[in-house]
Amino acid sequence: MVDRRLVDLVGVVRGQFLQGKPVILIDPEREMEADFVYPAEIITAEIVEFVTKYGKGLFCTVGPETELLERGFFKLPSNYGANYFIPVDFPSTKLATGIPAVERAVTCNRLADRKTTLKDYKYPGHVILIGATSFSKRRGHSESSVELVKLAGFSPYSVIVEILDEEGNSHNIQYAYDIGKRFGLTVLTIPEVWREYVRREQLVTVKSRALLPTRFGTFQIVSFENKLDFKEHFALVKNYSGVPLVRIHSECVTGDCLGSLRCDCGSQLERAMKMLNENGGILLYLRQEGRGIGLSWKVAAYGLQDMGIDTYDANIQLGFKPDERDYAVAAQMLKAMGVTEIKLLTNNTDKIAQLESYGIIVTERVPLLGTVTKHNLRYIKTKAEKFSHMIDVDNLNAEG
Repeated sequence: MVDRRLVDLVGVVRGQFLQGKPVILIDPEREMEADFVYPAEIITAEIVEFVTKYGKGLFCTVGPETELLERGFFKLPSNYGANYFIPVDFPSTKLATGIPAVERAVTCNRLADRKTTLKDYKYPGHVILIGATSFSKRRGHSESSVELVKLAGFSPYSVIVEILDEEGNSHNIQYAYDIGKRFGLTVLTIPEVWREYVRREQLVTVKSRALLPTRFGTFQIVSFENKLDFKEHFALVKNYSGVPLVRIHSECVTGDCLGSLRCDCGSQLERAMKMLNENGGILLYLRQEGRGIGLSWKVAAYGLQDMGIDTYDANIQLGFKPDERDYAVAAQMLKAMGVTEIKLLTNNTDKIAQLESYGIIVTERVPLLGTVTKHNLRYIKTKAEKFSHMIDVDNLNAEG
């Protein structure tokens, strides 16, 4: 796996493509599968032969769904939501059948030429065509492969072939790593491509600003046009100079609005607003309730906690990660406001790691402890013991 801290991921991928080598792209979260990926624009018969011989899965060309529709290609009917288009061949000669590797390579090359339309092709053909939706809406092999070849400087049309092991199993990730090692291929994961996508594509912009007087002071409230996760996050800004103090607060309607004592969220929000009013800085309010699982599931997690299960294990029992939150949108909101270096008001080391992976420099961590009560003491201890929050649990004093 490429270490993004040490190398330019896009430069590595582009260099490998130009050497005639595919990238192996792994989906470690949704499908647990690996695909060969190569730009359709420059694929050759030799590469077609390689990926079909060592991949053995379906040979497909993927392009942006909207572009394919505009070029006249049409979808096949599906009873499970697949985004397959009509398979095609490009008639390179009068005798072309579309089957040989060289002819499939030409078909892929021509598909990457956005000036061609369906009338230039024969169909049904031998190159499966898939439409990719927005990477922001779906993080699958189709979308990530298109973004990867686009980031590497090629037309946004990829060739993908699923990698099957010697028994024909498509879920053998170790086999994919072994293939990568055997042929000297770069192995990436979809989350790595996502992080690079967020670093390079600005999908959040400032929409409007207004003054907001509060009982903690007067702030500027900022709304955003958000094409990253399409939620209505917002920021509160107090005049600052230099590197701003920033609090990233995830929505907690029970704590922030209803005064719940099950957590320390409401008291953390109040203390953060007081600190920002006094010192200047930015509050980012993110709409990711219940560590990203939503209010309804959060209430279900509360029910499990009533039976003695902690917040970490409750999310797992409901089928989620302990913490589903992604701070990509926070990084984009900061960049939209011209901020790339911050002092972060947090106990959560995951926030720091994620922000830095998305291109935000965290120069300092400033601790923030909410009000500790007999109702939330276990909750706060779980944060420290299982979520690795930097809290001194030995010196917590519960109020009331």
